[in-house]
Amino acid sequence: MSARTIPVRIGNLEVLVETTPVAGTQPTSRASAAADRVIDAFDRAKETILERAAAAEHQNVSTFVLHAAASRAEEILAERSVIGLSPLGAEALERALARPAEVNERLATALRRPRAFGWVD
Repeated sequence: MSARTIPVRIGNLEVLVETTPVAGTQPTSRASAAADRVIDAFDRAKETILERAAAAEHQNVSTFVLHAAASRAEEILAERSVIGLSPLGAEALERALARPAEVNERLATALRRPRAFGWVD
């Protein structure tokens, strides 16, 4: 079996993946061999995408992957509902929550006005 080039599209990016047989391996079935080729193609496509993205950022792949992972980690942590406060900040929050806000006349008037929009549920 000779090497083949397979076009693989991932999102808007199309890359050509070259499949090459490995000496000494014999697939147990045609389906198994096809599955292996697909997995190899996607692995190579991912590598190519990382290389191109890193080059676009003028970074090597290791630095690019590290920054991408750190950025995603920050996003995940920012989405969490836990708020970290210093002892002073925690006290200020407790004091604010302990005394409910007073509704002044201006706010009460605004709340009585008809709404120009409706909420979509």
